[in-house]
Amino acid sequence: MTDSGVPAQYRLRVKQRMVAVRYAEEHGIKPAARHCGVARRTVRTWLRRWKAGGEAGLVPRYPSRRPRRLPGTTIELIRIARVELEFGAPRTRVWLHRVHQLHVNARTIQRVFRDLGRPRLTKRPRRRPRQMKLFEKEQPGESVQVDVKVVTVAKEKVFQYTALDDCTRMRVLRLYPRLNQHASLHFLGELARAFPFPVHKIQCDNGSEFPLAFRLAVEAAGMRHRYITPRRPQQNGKVERSHRIDSEEFWGRQAFANRADAERGLREWEHRYNHERFSLALAGRTPIEKLMATGGLSLPPAVPRSA
Repeated sequence: MTDSGVPAQYRLRVKQRMVAVRYAEEHGIKPAARHCGVARRTVRTWLRRWKAGGEAGLVPRYPSRRPRRLPGTTIELIRIARVELEFGAPRTRVWLHRVHQLHVNARTIQRVFRDLGRPRLTKRPRRRPRQMKLFEKEQPGESVQVDVKVVTVAKEKVFQYTALDDCTRMRVLRLYPRLNQHASLHFLGELARAFPFPVHKIQCDNGSEFPLAFRLAVEAAGMRHRYITPRRPQQNGKVERSHRIDSEEFWGRQAFANRADAERGLREWEHRYNHERFSLALAGRTPIEKLMATGGLSLPPAVPRSA
């Protein structure tokens, strides 16, 4: 048998079909179908193509791309997740499963993204800094990371204080017009009241907004305090990563007329983050679900708090 006219990836398949064709030539179509374990119609088709085109006629004629098996409704949901919600494939998979009870593979979702002309969420740099391995505390409140994010509201610079529990990823968010120890001390009282579990340790960077007075106030409240190593923000990696989520999913999607509106919006975002937003770091659960799984809370999720 010559390989002329047969692509390399189909040579074995053509040899297999030639066995059926030769058997059919010698014994007939029905014995060939029984001998090779294929349908008589298939043997008849192969025989006809072989007589018309030789070995090249036995090359499989699969379509270059098979029709998609996903229904149109599922494709539309994937479009909404990608275009309107700006989800990537892993988060879209969790969203389809949790909200719409649909099980779609992440690779299939990525193919739909390509069909929509939106294969990537954002352009990422070719070289990324080496990521530290992050460890997770076992109990809620065992360690809370605190950091500050600078944002602009109505051309005014304001400061978002963020506290994130290392175990459950639950967060407390507050907005302040100044960045100083007074704002930090006020936020300390806020997070102690807002978390539904006792806080045992607080860690923050060495910024001027967290002076010795802040550390003494933390210790006076019965909590331990830790400053991270200078120039090592990776040690507060979870709260730093949550600030990027704030930029992408909250501050970057809306504008506020004044600080009061921004404070109300931030409280609503805090509730949505803790009670509704699925976290891939928590295997698709929300922070409140992780808290309930640890036995730290047995009550249903709270309603959003007013400003």
